[in-house]
Amino acid sequence: MVSDRAFSARNTAVLREAQGALNVAFGAILSAYVGVSLSHMESQPFDHHTLARFFLGVAGFILCLCVGNSVILRGEVRLGILFLLLGAGAAYIGLREARSLGFETSVLRILSTCWIVALLGSNAVLTAINYLHHRDRT
Repeated sequence: MVSDRAFSARNTAVLREAQGALNVAFGAILSAYVGVSLSHMESQPFDHHTLARFFLGVAGFILCLCVGNSVILRGEVRLGILFLLLGAGAAYIGLREARSLGFETSVLRILSTCWIVALLGSNAVLTAINYLHHRDRT
């Protein structure tokens, strides 16, 4: 019989691998969208500083989302929520800059919402699996 601690550790390791693949997939989709949007804008002048602020906002969003998710998996929910809120602020900055560049911000909002729901939803599923396993053993 597998102990609760070993069961939880194995599930967490599998979840982290899956979430890493999820992050790569969403990152690739985001990169493809940004590339297509920029190729449509190449004939129009745009502010390179605004583009830099957009990329910084996106980078901040991705970093805070991934760190916040990892911290939540470690059980430090308050710190994780703080990172997720910082990520939301960075996403807002990125969306504001994207709008001024002429991007379709609805696509970016849908993509980021799906990404957040997928990461946090998978955390909830892991928690439920571990809870059910622990409950059945006691």
